[in-house]
Amino acid sequence: MCVDADIGSEYLPTPSDDSDDRDKSKVFLRLFLQNERRLYAYILTLLPNRADADDTLQEASLAMWDRFDAANPPSDFLAWARRVAYYKVLDFYKKSQRLRVRLSRLFLERVAEAAAEQADVLRLDDRREALDGCLEKLPPRDRELLACRFAEGATTQSTSERVGRSVEAVYKALAALRQKLFDCVQRTLAREGRS
Repeated sequence: MCVDADIGSEYLPTPSDDSDDRDKSKVFLRLFLQNERRLYAYILTLLPNRADADDTLQEASLAMWDRFDAANPPSDFLAWARRVAYYKVLDFYKKSQRLRVRLSRLFLERVAEAAAEQADVLRLDDRREALDGCLEKLPPRDRELLACRFAEGATTQSTSERVGRSVEAVYKALAALRQKLFDCVQRTLAREGRS
């Protein structure tokens, strides 16, 4: 298996036989669930097909579970998980017959590094979570306007016809909603200390 051969020992804790399975489950699941979205986003930058990314996440999580030692967990779980996932992505590319053009390993490594750095800097999953909460707070009429405008194939013109407002009124309403959502996300992140 590629993960066993390629990952340096600094990323893999040594399994211990005396570790209680229940403790291992609790510790691993807590760390995995805290980082699952970030890990999935990372994999999606390397495998843009969602089905392939889903399969790779599953493979990576199984490899992580096999290697995880609750008594000696990795100091940076996300970095460790990304490393395991990176090698699972390499395995996918090696096995995949659907790819006509092979990406060089160096290129894939650079993309993986950039994705990890950008995800940490932008904290996109925190922003997405805050945005979801802010959308929930909007009145139904505003949520309906957003749903109409951002439906597949919708334009501002088609949205104005659907909601019975002028195009100019829709533009103004959308601009106001964007600002309202931006302010709400900023406040939420600041309040939770994630900005």
